[in-house]
Amino acid sequence: MVGTVTCSAGDEGTPRFLAYPRAFTVQSGTDAVLSCQITGDPQPSILWEKDKTPIEPSGRFHVEAKGDLYSLLVSHATPQDSGLYICKAKNSVGETYAAATLKVEAGEPQEEERCPGSEAPSFLVAPSSTQVCRGEDVMFACRVSGQPCPVLEWEKDGHKLSDLFETSHFAVGQEPEDWHFLKLFGARPPDGGVYVCRARSGSREALAAAVLLVESRAPVPGAKAFAVSVGKHAKFRCYVTGKPKPEIIWQKDGEPLAPGRRHLIYEDREGYFILKVLYCKPQDQGLYICTASNTAGQTLSAVQLQVKEHRLRFQVQLADVEVVEREDAVLECQVPLETIPTAWYLEDRELQPSHKYVMEERGVVRRLTIRDARTDDDGIYLCQMKDKGRSIAEVSVRGMIMKRLPRKLDVMEGENAVFCVETREAAEGTCWSRDGLQLRESHRTVLKSFGRTHLLVLVHVTRQDAGIISFTVGESQTSSQLRVKCVKRDPPSTPVAAEMSVAESNAALLAWCPAPDAHLRPPSRYLLERREAAGGEWVQCLATDLPGRVRVLGDSVPREADYCFRVCAANEHGRSSPVEFPGSVHLGEGAPPGSQLSPEPARMLCHGTLLVGATGAESSCAPAPAARLERGLQDVRVQDGEDAWFSLELSAVVNGTWFLDGTKLGEEEEACGRCSVRHHGMEHSLLIRGARVADSGAQVTFVSGEVRDSATLHVQGEQGGLSCWKMLLTPPQCLSALQVHIAPVPDAERLREVPAGLPVLLECHVSPPGAPVRWLKDGEAVPLDDVIAVQAEGCVRRLLLRSAGPLDTGMYTCDAGDDAVSFVVTVTEAPVRIISSNEEAPHTYVAGQRVELWCQLSRPAAPVHWYKDGEEVEADKSLVLEQEGPRHRLVLPCARPQDTGEFVCDAGGDSVFYTVTVAGGGELPEGLPVRILHPAQRSLELPVQVPGRVELRCELSIPDAPVRWFKDGLEVDETDNLLLLAEGPWRCLLIPRSSAEDAGEYICESKDEAVSFDVKVSEPPVRILQPCRPLPVVTVSPGETVTLDCELSRADAPVFWAKEGIRLEAGGSLVLEEEGAHRRLVIPTARAEHSGKYICTTADDIMTFTVQVSGEQEAGGRPWGGYWDLVLEVHLSHAHREVKWYKDGEKLQDTGRVRLEEDGAHRSLVVLGATGRDAGEYLCDTGDDSIVFFVTVEEPPVTIVGSTGTVEHHCVVAGEDLVLACELSRPDATVRWLRDGQEVQPGERVQVKARGVLRQLTVCGDAGTYTCLSPHDQIQFDVSVRELRVKFLRGLSDVRVRQGERAVLWCELCKARGDVVWRKDGRALAPGPRRQMMAEGRERSLVLSRVEPEDAGEYCCESNDDQTLAMLTVQGELCPRLGHHPGDPCAMGVVGKLGTVMAGGAGMLSGSAGWGSPVPCPNALAVVPRVVEIITELQSLTVLEGEDATFKCLVSPEDVAMTWQLNGQPVVPGERLLVTRSGLCHSLTLRQCQPGDAGTVTANAEGLVSTARLSVQGEGEGAGWGTAQGTAPGPATDPAHGLCRGAGAVHAEAAGRGGRGAGGCVSGGGGEPRGRRGAVAEAGHPPPAGQQVPAAGVGVPAHPHHPLPRPR
Repeated sequence: MVGTVTCSAGDEGTPRFLAYPRAFTVQSGTDAVLSCQITGDPQPSILWEKDKTPIEPSGRFHVEAKGDLYSLLVSHATPQDSGLYICKAKNSVGETYAAATLKVEAGEPQEEERCPGSEAPSFLVAPSSTQVCRGEDVMFACRVSGQPCPVLEWEKDGHKLSDLFETSHFAVGQEPEDWHFLKLFGARPPDGGVYVCRARSGSREALAAAVLLVESRAPVPGAKAFAVSVGKHAKFRCYVTGKPKPEIIWQKDGEPLAPGRRHLIYEDREGYFILKVLYCKPQDQGLYICTASNTAGQTLSAVQLQVKEHRLRFQVQLADVEVVEREDAVLECQVPLETIPTAWYLEDRELQPSHKYVMEERGVVRRLTIRDARTDDDGIYLCQMKDKGRSIAEVSVRGMIMKRLPRKLDVMEGENAVFCVETREAAEGTCWSRDGLQLRESHRTVLKSFGRTHLLVLVHVTRQDAGIISFTVGESQTSSQLRVKCVKRDPPSTPVAAEMSVAESNAALLAWCPAPDAHLRPPSRYLLERREAAGGEWVQCLATDLPGRVRVLGDSVPREADYCFRVCAANEHGRSSPVEFPGSVHLGEGAPPGSQLSPEPARMLCHGTLLVGATGAESSCAPAPAARLERGLQDVRVQDGEDAWFSLELSAVVNGTWFLDGTKLGEEEEACGRCSVRHHGMEHSLLIRGARVADSGAQVTFVSGEVRDSATLHVQGEQGGLSCWKMLLTPPQCLSALQVHIAPVPDAERLREVPAGLPVLLECHVSPPGAPVRWLKDGEAVPLDDVIAVQAEGCVRRLLLRSAGPLDTGMYTCDAGDDAVSFVVTVTEAPVRIISSNEEAPHTYVAGQRVELWCQLSRPAAPVHWYKDGEEVEADKSLVLEQEGPRHRLVLPCARPQDTGEFVCDAGGDSVFYTVTVAGGGELPEGLPVRILHPAQRSLELPVQVPGRVELRCELSIPDAPVRWFKDGLEVDETDNLLLLAEGPWRCLLIPRSSAEDAGEYICESKDEAVSFDVKVSEPPVRILQPCRPLPVVTVSPGETVTLDCELSRADAPVFWAKEGIRLEAGGSLVLEEEGAHRRLVIPTARAEHSGKYICTTADDIMTFTVQVSGEQEAGGRPWGGYWDLVLEVHLSHAHREVKWYKDGEKLQDTGRVRLEEDGAHRSLVVLGATGRDAGEYLCDTGDDSIVFFVTVEEPPVTIVGSTGTVEHHCVVAGEDLVLACELSRPDATVRWLRDGQEVQPGERVQVKARGVLRQLTVCGDAGTYTCLSPHDQIQFDVSVRELRVKFLRGLSDVRVRQGERAVLWCELCKARGDVVWRKDGRALAPGPRRQMMAEGRERSLVLSRVEPEDAGEYCCESNDDQTLAMLTVQGELCPRLGHHPGDPCAMGVVGKLGTVMAGGAGMLSGSAGWGSPVPCPNALAVVPRVVEIITELQSLTVLEGEDATFKCLVSPEDVAMTWQLNGQPVVPGERLLVTRSGLCHSLTLRQCQPGDAGTVTANAEGLVSTARLSVQGEGEGAGWGTAQGTAPGPATDPAHGLCRGAGAVHAEAAGRGGRGAGGCVSGGGGEPRGRRGAVAEAGHPPPAGQQVPAAGVGVPAHPHHPLPRPR
C-alpha cells in the first residue's frame, strides 16, 4: 500500500512520493537496494521498517539520503532478509508511506510455499466512524477473517495507542466469532482523529480505518475547519497517491455523495480529486471525508465544513420545486422586513423582470414565477437580500431531456470539446447546432447517438468554434456556451554569445550560440542582417537553419564600406529580438565599380556544429550562398584489411554526393556496410572499411553544385619483411586508426523525459572495449561533479545524473571520434498549482478606482496568462501585469466601465476566475457595498506585550469610503497615543506605546461590513536577574544577620517569600524590604529554627535559597522539623581518612538531595529538605571505627492558611461558574472536596485543580455546602444559586396601521430562555388565525394579520419580573386623529427597531426628518414612533480648582437635538464652555473650573434628561477626595428591577454595539428605570415650545391607567 491524503483549501507541504520503491527478487549473498524519491515542505524525516519493526542503520543495513532521493542498502542479503519493507515520510504537515516486498532466494528461484488452507486477512465488518460528546465512551468494533488467525494492532493518526494514551484510558479485546474491539473511556477532544486497525497474518496485512469526532466548544479535532458563507461554493481538493490507482469515495457525515446538480466530483489535470459543493446551504454543513482505497488497503482524510449565515436571514426560505416541462415554476420566500430589496439569480446570472421571469413583492413575500419552464431553466436559483442573507432552491424540469448541457464549457485551443445529453428514451430527429446553424458530420465534428445518450465532439477546437451549442429533440432544447481559451505560443528567444572576428583581411567571421531555452521554444532558422556602419536600413543577407559560425567575404557586399551585422532566431510564431555583433568590419576592398548593383548573390562560408537532419542554409531574401572547395581530397594509401578515410572541407554548409568508381553512395552506408558517409558542418567524409587489394585504384569522387573533386585509393598487399619497414616509414597521416563503433540505441532510450529530482542513466556500448569516449551536453564537455558521474565498464559507457533538475534538460552526446550517439533529456517540473488568490473577494468598483487581481503559484518561475471574456489581455498603460516571486497580479490603475467582465488567470493546469463590475463615474452609487478586503478573517486576536506598538489595519474596496472605529462598543476619539490614519484604501488605528488599559475589542466598521480585533495586552514576564544560579548554601552562625537579595527585571513587580511552603509575612524576626528592583528578606538574628529553604516567587520566575544556621550537633536520635535540612557531622583523628555513610544498611551516594561534605577532619552528611522517608538509622564507617545516628522526622500538620473556622457564603447566578479556593501550608498535601457530605467527583460540571499550595474547586451553578478537607484542617463554603430575572432590554413601541393591514409588536428580553404572556386591555391573548406569537432568541413578537377596528387598544407583554406596554391604533379610510385624507402632508418622526416602515409601508423613510417635516402620507402607512435613547448617562465629576471638567453621554439616534443646562440655566458656548458632538457622543467641557461652577449639569435629548453633579475643590481641600463618584440622590434599589450595583451606577444589560439597554438602574435617576423615550406629533403639530412630552421610565406615568413605568 502506498498512500497519503491531503484535503484542502490549503496545505501543499504534505510528503509525497515522486518515485516508489519497487518489489524485486535477489539471490542470496548479493546486495539489495530499495530506493524512493520523496518531496515535502518542511523536509520530511524518513523511517524504514521491516515487517513493522524499525530498521536501525548498522551492520548490513545502510541508509542514504541525497537530496530528495532516499535509499536502503541491504548488504549480502540472506533469505531471512525477505519481507515487507516500508518507507515512512513524516513532517509537521502530514505523513505518507510506501511499501515494497523483497525476496531473497537461496539458489534457484522457487514459488512461495504457503501452508495448506492459508488465507489472507480481510475485514468482514470494518469499524465505523462515529461522533460523540465529551465524556462519553467510544467503541470501535470489527470482524476479521484469515488463516492463520490474524493479529490486530490499533493506531491513531499513525501512532500506537500506548504512545498517546495512558493504559486506563482505553481497552483492546476480542470476542467470539472473530470480533475485535477498541474501547475509549471518557472521550476527550484530543481523542478525535483517524483510527486505523491493522490485521496481520504472516507476511500479509489488511487495513481498516474510522474517524472519531468529539464534540466540544473547540473545533472538531482531527479534521480541518473550513468555513464558507451561504450561497458560496466550497471546493475540496484531495491528493492521493497509490499503486494500483486508488478508488475515491466522498462522504458527508458518513453517507456517500453522488454527483448531482450541486455536487461536482471529478479529477483535475494535476491528479487532484475534487469535490465542489455549489451554492452552499446551511444543511451542507458537516464532516466531509475523502476515502481512498486499493487492493493494498485504504486511507482517508476529513474536513469539517461550516456554513455561515448572515445575521439577517429569511423568515421563510425557498423550497425546491419540480415541474413538468412547459409548466410554470413558482419560487416563494419571506424576508424579515418588507422594505428590504431583493434580487433573483439563476446560479451566477442575475435575472431581470421580463415576460419569462415575473418577480413580485407583496409585503414580506418575494415570489419568482418562471413561465413556460424549459430544460435550460433547470438549475439553482437564489434570492438575495441586498448585501445580506441568501436563500437557495433547486428547480427540476422533467421533460424529454434528462441530463442537460452545462451552461458553460471552457476548452483550451487544440483540445477536444465533448457535449453529452441524455434523453428519457431513445429518440430520433435530434439536432445539434452552433449559434443557430445546424452542425453536420465531418472530420472535425463527430455526431453519435447510443440509445438515450447523444454525443457531440468537436475535434481540435479553434477560436472560431466558440459560440452557443444547442441540442434539440422535439420541443425540448438545451444549450451551452462554448468558450475556447487560446494557447499563446511564443517566438524563440534571442541568440547569445554573438562574436565577430576580423583577423582576416576583407572578411569577417561571425559566431553565435542558441538561447539556453531553445529546447522549449526551438527556432526553425536564424536570420543574418547587415547595414553600413554610417547608417541605413538593415538588409537580410542570410537565412540558415543551423547555429554556429559564418564567414562573410568582401565580395558578398554591394560596395566597399564599414558594415555591422546582427542575427535573430525565428519560427512559425515570430522572430526573437536581434542581437548585434560587437564592432564593425571593412569589406569590399577591390570590388569593381558598380558592384553594388551586381545581381550576383552574396557568398558566405558557414562553419560550426549543426543539428542532425538539417537541410543546409537557405536565404529568404537572397539566393543561397555558393560553396567552394577549401580543402580538397587526397589520395589514400592503406594496407590490406585497413580502413580508408577520405575527407574534404567546403566554404559553406551544403549537401553533397559521393561516388565510388562511378557508383553513387547513399548518405549512410553502402556495399554491405563497408562504406560510411558522414557530414559534419562544412566537412564531408567517406569511410571505406577493410579495404582489399582488389580495391586498389578505385576512384572516389565528391560532387556538390559546382564543386567536384576526386582522389584514388591505393591498397598494398603483403611483401615479406619489407612491408614492416614501409609501414614504419609511412607518414602518420597516411595510416588509418582502428575504427570505433557505437551500437545503435533504441529511440525509447535516446528520448528521455523524467520528473525533476529523479536520477537519469544514459548508457551505450562501444567496440573495441578499450575505446575512449567524450560526453558532451549541447556541444560542450560535460562537467563532472557530485551530481554528474561518468562510468566505463568493459564495452559499456555510462553517464549518470544523480538528481536531474530543469537545467539538466538538453542533448547529451557520447562521442567516440569515429562514431557518436545522442540522447535528448527533458526534465519536467511538478505541475503548477494556484495555491491562493483573491478570487472570493468582491470585485465591485467605481470608475477611477484601482483594481488588483492576484494569485499565488506553487512555483515562482512559472508563467501565467490572463484573459478577459475569453480573450488574452495585453499589458499597456491601462492594464499592468506584475510578478513578484510566485505572486502574479493584474492591475487596472484607473478602472473604466468597459473593464467590466470575467477575468481569468490561467497557470496551465489550474486557473481562477474573477467577475469584475465597474460602475460609472460620478459620486459613489448608493447601493455599492463597501467591503473590507483585508484582513480576510472577520475576527482576529492580537497579543501585545507592554509597551509594544499596536497597529490595526483594514483595506477597503472603495478608497474614499469612511469607517468608524469602536473600542468595547464605544466609538474612539483620536488622542496623542491613539492615531486614526487613512492612506488610499487602508485605514489604520495606531497605538505607539501600549499599556494594560489598551486591551479590549476594537471594531473597524464600514457601512456594510465590520472586522473585530481582540487586543490582549500582557505585561512582560518578571524574571529574577540576580543572584546567578546555582546558589551556594548560606551558612551563618547563631546570632548573625541573614540577608537574601533578589534583583528583578521590573521594579514594580510584586513578589512573595515562603519557607517550607508557608508564606512569610513581615514581622517578628523577619524583615521584608523593597528598594527599586531589589527585594530582600532579612533575618536580623539567626537562630537554629531559621535553617531551611526560602523561596522568592514572582509571577514568572522562582529563586530558592538554602540557609543553614550552624551550631553544635548531637550524635544520636534527634527530631527535625519537616523540610529542614538534616546535617550529621563527625570529627576524625586523621584529616585524609575516607568514610562511608549508610542508611538502614544501604550505602549512600552524593546526589542532589544527599551531600557528602569534607572540611579538614570534619565529615558531614547533609540531606536537603528532610521528609518522613528520611527517618531511620544512619551509620558513618571509617573502616576502623563507626558511629550510629538514630534520626526521626516529624512532619508539620497540614493546615489551611487563613481559615477562621467560619462558613464562607457565596451566591451565584444560575449557569455561572464559581471557583472555591484555599491555600495549604504544604504544597504536597492532599485534600478531599465534599458536597453535602458526599465526595465530589470531577466531571463536566466540576473541575478540581491543584497548583503549588493552592487547591481549587470549580462548580457550575450547583447549590450546596462544599467542604475542603485536609488531614488536619477543613474549610466550608455555603453556595446558593439564584435565577436570572427576566427583564426587557427593548420595550414595545406604539403602532398605527390602517384597517386590513398587518401589525407587528416587538420586544427583546435580557436572555433567550424566558416565557412571556401577551395581553390586550388586561386580558390574556392566545394564538389564532389572525394572531401569531413568535419567539426567536431573545426576541418576542406579536403579529396581527388583517387588523380590524376592534383590534385597537393597549397591548402588554409581561414576564415574571417585568412588563412593557404599547398602543395599537387602527385607521379607517380617513385619518380621524390626523384629520386629513391619504396623500395629504403630515408630520411624523420615523424611527424604530430598524428605522423603517413596519407595516404597509411603501419604502424606506428617513429617520432624520425631525419634528414638523412634511412628507407624503401613503394610503397604507404604519408609522413607528421616533425613539430617543440615552445609551450612556452623564457621570458626576469632582475636579480641582483650575482643572477642566468634561461631561459625556451617548444618545441614539445621531440626529437628536441636544440642549445643555448648568444649574438650570441654558448653556451658551463660549471661551470656557465648549459643546461638541461626534456621532452618538455629546460632550460639554468647562475650562478652568472655579468653586462657583459647582452644581448640576443637565443634558436634555428631546425631553429625555440625564443629570450629573460637578464638585470643585480648592487646593487646600483634602476631605472627601477619593470617595465614590457618580452618586446621586434617590434610593439605591428599585422594586421592579432588584438590587442596583450602587446608587447612581449604570446597570443595564448590553444590547448590540454600544451597550444599549432598557430597564435596570441608571445614574442620577435614583434607581428608576430609564431607557427609550417615544413620542408622535399628531396632525402635523409638534409639542408646544418649552413643553416636554412625558417619557416612559423618567418618573412620568406612560399611560394614565397604568402608572407603572414601561421600558422601551
